[in-house]
Amino acid sequence: MEILLAVFSLLGFTLVLSTGVFTGYLALLTGAAIVGHPRRKPTGAAPPPRHRFAVVIPAHDEALTLPVLLRSLERLEYPRELYEIVVVADHCTDGTASLARVGHARVLEHTEGARGGKGFALRWAFASLLAEDRHDAFVILDADSQPVPTLLRAFDRELQRGAHALQGHVSVANPHESWRTALMAADVALIYYLRPLGRQALGASAGLRGNGVCLTRVALRRATWQTCSVAEDQEYHLQLVLAGGHVGFVPDAVVATVMEPTFEAAENQELRWEGGRLEIARAYLPALLRAAVRLRSWTCLDAALDLATPPFALLAAGTTLMATAHAIAWLAGGPFAPAACWGGLLVAQTFYALAGCALAGVPARTYLALIYCAPRYVLNKVAVCARVTRRGRAEWTPTGRRAI
Repeated sequence: MEILLAVFSLLGFTLVLSTGVFTGYLALLTGAAIVGHPRRKPTGAAPPPRHRFAVVIPAHDEALTLPVLLRSLERLEYPRELYEIVVVADHCTDGTASLARVGHARVLEHTEGARGGKGFALRWAFASLLAEDRHDAFVILDADSQPVPTLLRAFDRELQRGAHALQGHVSVANPHESWRTALMAADVALIYYLRPLGRQALGASAGLRGNGVCLTRVALRRATWQTCSVAEDQEYHLQLVLAGGHVGFVPDAVVATVMEPTFEAAENQELRWEGGRLEIARAYLPALLRAAVRLRSWTCLDAALDLATPPFALLAAGTTLMATAHAIAWLAGGPFAPAACWGGLLVAQTFYALAGCALAGVPARTYLALIYCAPRYVLNKVAVCARVTRRGRAEWTPTGRRAI
């Protein structure tokens, strides 16, 4: 019996320690994000535009959404002679390529071999574009994106300050469409705003999120785009970090993206996100930890922590269950310390979630969605992670695009 109790005590200590590490990391990012949060938009005279951009749009059967994006790009507040719109028509079977040409975009048609997904299409396109030596930097946008008119000016400003890799602020374009899209506004606020803002404030690399990305020729020479996973953005970021690169976060380079309105419609997207993340963690976590120790690199350690941190829905659900169980045990006469420990972790996680929503300025409906949809979201996330664990290597399955 004593051995069994010792085993349970060890498991309990390991569980609370690991939860404490992940929660402490998120709390650290929250505090840094609050300190580093821009209180107002950049003021003063903007420097004259200097960089020549290629706005690269990887597109597979995007005839429904592409025309809207192309019209938005024609209205960017940046000299038209300093940017080119490039649509990478990846194994398209609809009118994507024709619509792109009508919309005054240059079209690169990728038809070689079997379709491998966004990462493979970008690798093929970058190999061609870099060889031309016509552009200083490349901005990656998804076909359903809605960029602010000042997008390229914001990127150009940071490039003139010496940056070579940048991530814009990705937000949800349709938070009022359904309870799920309202909830996703919170998820995006935490992952795409609070975390990169906090990481940047702490001197780490902000990370890449696949949409609203800006990479210079210098960055692409430092780490050649050779991604092969379904999480091409995260994979390239880790390759860049291991090569000594660094990504900056640009809060005013806003790119809105459309989210699926139901959990069922987003199933393939969720499987791709979590499957790709697990695959990347298995491949890169050991290398990041070795580099963090060998080079005494905070950037590599931060990237490892970010990669190892479990989905927040699972972390918060597990913490809630443990806090509730220990609170009941305490009320029944058990020890107070475990209940206080798990309760403190839950408070810290709640602060992280609410602070992220407040900093990103999500709509009021999102706070209601955190209460109304949280149980459904947690159950869905558990099911997705279970399927990802069983199925092995993640596969690229595109999400159907919709115009908003």
